Amino acid sequence: MLRKAISKVRPILDDAHQSLPVELAGFAEKVYGDIEKLNNFINKEIDDLEKKQDLNNDIKSGARRMLIEQAGRKLEVIKDKRNYSSKIEELEITLPQEPVEEEPVLKYLREKEIRDRLVGMTERQILSHFGDSLFDGSNPLLVDAILNAPSGFELLPEEDLNKLRSVRAKKKVPQSAAKIELFKKLNALISKMFSLVKKELDILRQRELPVNLFEENLKE
Repeated sequence: MLRKAISKVRPILDDAHQSLPVELAGFAEKVYGDIEKLNNFINKEIDDLEKKQDLNNDIKSGARRMLIEQAGRKLEVIKDKRNYSSKIEELEITLPQEPVEEEPVLKYLREKEIRDRLVGMTERQILSHFGDSLFDGSNPLLVDAILNAPSGFELLPEEDLNKLRSVRAKKKVPQSAAKIELFKKLNALISKMFSLVKKELDILRQRELPVNLFEENLKE
């Protein structure tokens, strides 16, 4: 049933093997295996359904639609299981930092002076005035001042702080930053795989709709 999707997913897996380390490519291989298992499940259920000669075509069509919808729910479970976004966030937050060469007390005072100037500004104002230099890594002292703010006195939302941690990592720990980029590429490839499967499941489901509903879906 998922023949077309699998034929498009296979080249994505090949790309993963060519562009990612063996360990990460193995994650993509697991996703491909999950998709094949899902396809085998659908095919077996469809074969069993077609063998039931006591059911008319309308009943079989409804049963096929319910089966495809069930497969769609199984796909969502697989997507949650194979989502590596949390791994990316974990790496960004726990990245090791290089030893600070600047005298610690002096660095603290400089950062505190920057925070004192920012404390009267809103999050939007900070991003409006300093966003470019923050996220392109050209102002490391400002990045450190914001990230090292005391707990409870954060100057930006956690989402932006995580982005800044990634920016700092790319400057200070390029090897770890490279690992993050590889995980992002893995996630992008996996997302593409799932998108292709979902698209075909949607098409298969629409084909099993009553004619009038199918035509209405085509108009939308």
